Amino acid sequence: MFKNIRRTASFLTILPPLEQQTLGPDDFGNLPAYFPAVGLILGVLALIAFWLFNLIHLPIAITSSLTVALLIILTRGFHLDGLADTCDALLSHKSLEKKFEILKDSHLGTFGVAAIALDIWLKVSLLTSLAQPDGIDPYVILLFPLWGRLTTSTVATLSSYARSEGGLSYYMIERSNLKQLMLALATSLIISILFGFKPFVAAMGAFLLGLILVKVWRQALGGATGDLLGASVEIGEIFSLIILAALKA
Repeated sequence: MFKNIRRTASFLTILPPLEQQTLGPDDFGNLPAYFPAVGLILGVLALIAFWLFNLIHLPIAITSSLTVALLIILTRGFHLDGLADTCDALLSHKSLEKKFEILKDSHLGTFGVAAIALDIWLKVSLLTSLAQPDGIDPYVILLFPLWGRLTTSTVATLSSYARSEGGLSYYMIERSNLKQLMLALATSLIISILFGFKPFVAAMGAFLLGLILVKVWRQALGGATGDLLGASVEIGEIFSLIILAALKA
């Protein structure tokens, strides 16, 4: 299992692999099972950074901003890019063929830029809000990257690939199944419930959001792509933080 987690981490983050490796189609199909575990690794690093920023008494808004920035760096902005491309394509009101062309285009449009800005603002605002007035519960920083990746595990394992030609994400979507989803879901729920009822609710919310996004992406494009998986991570992280903010209110 540790080897599979490292494989997934090296694919989704800047963390280097333990050894040179070539992943086959079935290997890529297994990756969604370990998305939440990679989210937990990112959460540990983010929590350490958050603690260090607090140690030097930075304002909570700055601490939240730097923590979000660290996560972007650790993931190479991989998921933000997917969110931007997804918004550019789906909000273009163009033909399905044109939407796929937009997804493949490396240039950002107006909707993509706006999506990135809104994504970062929402995360910083939600973390800042959850930290007031008595400080933030450590599990929030630790687990929200995990919850976002549970959303994506759900989308990947329950979707079909939308394009006719396949990339690496083709194998993640077409070669994964309920086995990978059950492992990702069990990992997420067990870890979340260790921290109490609210984290468990957030985890269930992230899972249910994934079920919804499966249908949304299917109606919009006929299935999922790598960009849509990235967008699902970002949407899942924000949604889980909104759930915690609502439970706090």
